[in-house]
Amino acid sequence: MITVVQFDFTGRQESAIPAAGIAQALADGHFCWVDMDLSGAPEQACLPRECEACLKALGVNELARQELMGVFREGRYDVYEDCLHFAMAEALVRDGRLQNAHLDVVIGMQYMITFRRHPVDLIARVKRVYREDFRKFAQSPGFLLYEMADHLTDAYCSAVRDFTTMVEQVQLKLFGEIDDGIFRQVAAITQDILGLRKAITAARELFHKLGTRRSPFVSATTQPFLENMAGAMERLSDDLIAEREELNETLNLYMGMVSHRTNKVINRLTVISAVFLPLTFICGVYGVNLQGVPEFGWQRGYLFFWALCLVVAVAQIVYMRRRKWL
Repeated sequence: MITVVQFDFTGRQESAIPAAGIAQALADGHFCWVDMDLSGAPEQACLPRECEACLKALGVNELARQELMGVFREGRYDVYEDCLHFAMAEALVRDGRLQNAHLDVVIGMQYMITFRRHPVDLIARVKRVYREDFRKFAQSPGFLLYEMADHLTDAYCSAVRDFTTMVEQVQLKLFGEIDDGIFRQVAAITQDILGLRKAITAARELFHKLGTRRSPFVSATTQPFLENMAGAMERLSDDLIAEREELNETLNLYMGMVSHRTNKVINRLTVISAVFLPLTFICGVYGVNLQGVPEFGWQRGYLFFWALCLVVAVAQIVYMRRRKWL
């Protein structure tokens, strides 16, 4: 549930410690990364005693602790005298649908807390690579913040690529047999694109604030990188807008194809109706039961009737072809 890693930036040393050793690590001047995973706890559960003890040992104020347990809000950026609290949403595409995972982060002078109620792949990826980056590149605790921003950006890029593939698949379907289910598919993709763009926009504003506002909790060496991340988020947002427009164009193309097919069917029905209309008139004339109709006495009247119908039908078809109606 709780994992703690202490960092010694002077000696380039890091090690995992128990939660009970946080106070001693802070007293020794070390920086602590405390990861609190409540993915197995009930949604509305209060903070376990162990989490409360860790937060108090770190010196997190009561208001920040309450906000940490409150309703998640994308783009949260709360500044306190002793810490900084912000939130971000990881977005992944699984089984063709967008799934969000929420993460709260609290940064103080000597600690960083990551808090989540559901599994977040972002934290797992950071834990796999942070040791090597710490030994090679880290200059301040801000490197952890950069690691999270970098992996979050990669997750957003992967999600955008997935939606690009989905849009391409929808376009390819237009050349095969499709039905009205394409409307549900397009609606679902559009909804997820809007959800991803909302998460990216919130992350862009968050990284812009972290990268531009002076704060004792975010090192000056880290801020330029965070500002670059905000620019990357802006480009991803533009890419999503383009994908949404392309999806709309695809749907318009489908509607145009349906309209064209309908027009062809109506055209055939109109031609058939036009051919049989005069034939119906002829049948109506010779179908009257009157003794005064001269053709009734003809020996070859029946043959004349069919010859007349054939001539009228052929003449109409030839006329329509010359007018390019067929």
